Amino acid sequence: MMIADRIQTSERALQPGRAEIRQVPAIGELGLLAEKVLQVESNGRVVAIFDRSFYAVLGSQWICVGLPHLGSGPLHVLCQRRPQCWPTVGAAVAVTGSILVIDNKPFATFDGASIWKPELAPGWTRAGLRIGLGAVDEFWRVGSVEEGLAAAGCALLPAKLTPLLAAASAGTAALDRIIIDALHERTPSPADCAELVNLIGLGPGLTPSGDDLIGGALIALAALDLLNVRDLLWRICREHLDRTNDISRVHLRTAALGYGAAAMHVAIHATMTGEVGRVEQALAAVSAIGHSSGRDGFAGVLIALRAVERNFASYKERSSISIGT
Repeated sequence: MMIADRIQTSERALQPGRAEIRQVPAIGELGLLAEKVLQVESNGRVVAIFDRSFYAVLGSQWICVGLPHLGSGPLHVLCQRRPQCWPTVGAAVAVTGSILVIDNKPFATFDGASIWKPELAPGWTRAGLRIGLGAVDEFWRVGSVEEGLAAAGCALLPAKLTPLLAAASAGTAALDRIIIDALHERTPSPADCAELVNLIGLGPGLTPSGDDLIGGALIALAALDLLNVRDLLWRICREHLDRTNDISRVHLRTAALGYGAAAMHVAIHATMTGEVGRVEQALAAVSAIGHSSGRDGFAGVLIALRAVERNFASYKERSSISIGT
């Protein structure tokens, strides 16, 4: 065999065969950020594994691969069925054409996958926001021993705080004041900035409760088109992301772009526009995200929405404003 023939044979051996490709599941949906990652042929590693999902890093970009139950989200790669071989941490990942390859074997194909992105945030008014928050208060129930920070989003905190809520209380109060200061074009105090930073990495779990809460506030402010307020909040937090883990950092950076789980966007939109008929179902969907991540995140949403509703002056009552920071 000639040298050139041997080289061509070796190259073909590295390419997935047609029979192999026919046997792998199709990816039905890509989140808008995951789709950008998979547009480029690149290599990386699996960095975290769970029963029904895993995270991989390609280049420096993260994706989360799972099954449809995971729900739509900006980083999500949703397979229509579970592949036969689930990867292990450290497995090599590559994008070859429209095929996701793991350990040199076709894992799933994304040719023809739909692209998820959140619907554009609707216009809103202070009156509609007030109605929406009133509807949320009818359905946002927090148990006395509930884990996480869901109670931080209530109109009134419970009389007895859990240890986690007590640890977070100064930070959640600071978040409220920072948003109010931004709405009034005031510089937040160093003390409030320090208390807000203390929320980063606070709590157990894959994404700590304090991170989820901050992420929810960032997404809500983006939905309200209060981008300068969101950016101010992010500037305070982004230099302190070493307080939390890699996966949570990725989700915080994604929230800073205005993106979160599809269910979170639906709940935010229903609340900010006062669509009372959609609120109960939307809150149920948010509550189903993770162990407590959805409820922790929506607590941050509620802190932001309540601060805006209380302090958004009537002459600024429209969906797009300019706030100096």
